[in-house]
Amino acid sequence: MDVPTKPDYTILVINPNTSTHMTNALIPILDNLGHGRITFDYFTAPAAESVKVHDGSYVKGMPSIDSGEDSVKSALYSMHFLDPLVTVYDGFIVACFSAHPLVGMLKEKVRSLEDAESSTVPSELKVKKKYVTGIFEAAVLAALGVISSFQTSSSLGFGKVQSRDTFGIITTGKVWEAELTTAVADMLGNSGDSTSTGRFAGVETTGLTAAELHTTPPAEVRKRLVEATERLLKKSSRPVGAICMGCAGMVGMEDAMREGCVRAYGREQGNQVRIIDGVIAAAGMLATACKAGF
Repeated sequence: MDVPTKPDYTILVINPNTSTHMTNALIPILDNLGHGRITFDYFTAPAAESVKVHDGSYVKGMPSIDSGEDSVKSALYSMHFLDPLVTVYDGFIVACFSAHPLVGMLKEKVRSLEDAESSTVPSELKVKKKYVTGIFEAAVLAALGVISSFQTSSSLGFGKVQSRDTFGIITTGKVWEAELTTAVADMLGNSGDSTSTGRFAGVETTGLTAAELHTTPPAEVRKRLVEATERLLKKSSRPVGAICMGCAGMVGMEDAMREGCVRAYGREQGNQVRIIDGVIAAAGMLATACKAGF
């Protein structure tokens, strides 16, 4: 009789909105990654409940996060339920494509736990670390990784070193254009100017909310994704080598973005554009971090 093996690490995938269908769509994607002895568990923000936050006000869960303000409210709301779970898991993925405050809140909690453990664990023993990322951060890092290739201006290999490809983001509502442009600039350390390095091609939107990606007729969703992708590539003055799927609700919709790439660039070049799923990127990052003990 085979004895089931205990997973080495457990990672909690957090959907900070209340839409369980969005969470459920992630399960088969992550289960099929084959990360070996790593278990993914799932959290969806509870519905129909208000919680009191630090300033004395009350916040409720929301079915769709459609602005930076929503991100803040959903972080405060979700952290109320996640706080006791931080000791349980080795890693946490915040599955909302934004500069989501919950990432920082969880990291702060993790640091406090690690500091407390360090004060009681003998110096010769290593404190087991925990890891947190958001799908926005993971997607941007993955995109930079796949487009980075440095070329010189001389055939002899000397001269100015340049990297020519850029990356862009396809996301949901119009409000995210400014929000995500600023977030990329902040992440890359460009003092509010995301274009200063020439690596970022910008953001294009479908005009649908995250929830509407699953309630709008599929043909209309596909049409909007194709058109947004085509616009992104055609407006960029430099080749776009990677596109980030700017919403966890877009999982499984890569084919529509690929069609937009082919329309903009033709079949050969269009098929070379990398399409980055932030949820998959985040899972890979945390799986590696847990195993390596970074």
